[in-house]
Amino acid sequence: MKSFCKIILAISLPLGLHSCFSEKYEFIGEKKIINKEEWKVKFYQLDKFEMLAPVDYEVVNESDSLILERAWLTGADANLQSVDKFYAKIQDSILYICYPYPKVEAIKHLSNLNDANQWDLLKELQKYDPSLYK
Repeated sequence: MKSFCKIILAISLPLGLHSCFSEKYEFIGEKKIINKEEWKVKFYQLDKFEMLAPVDYEVVNESDSLILERAWLTGADANLQSVDKFYAKIQDSILYICYPYPKVEAIKHLSNLNDANQWDLLKELQKYDPSLYK
């Protein structure tokens, strides 16, 4: 009986550790973007066993076609259960995402979505507020 328990432990321990460190992204939820109701932001969080698990997002339209995506939006407590603390809005062709509101985590001018310098607006604003991240 003892050898059976050792075998079970030898099998379950690595599987358990692997599940804690799977490093895959899990869907957290989505939010409609204020002032652009046909767009929504989908949030994903890296399934990692640490205090701050990275959160990624993607902006999609009504038919789930990708408009914009971004890795490492912010870190959040592990196992984020909902997107209630996220806020997404478009104002004058500028998309911004807050977590938690009113802390801005992402800001994007929508006129240059495919431009290599698409984060220039945020870099310019970081000169005035270094707490903003791209």
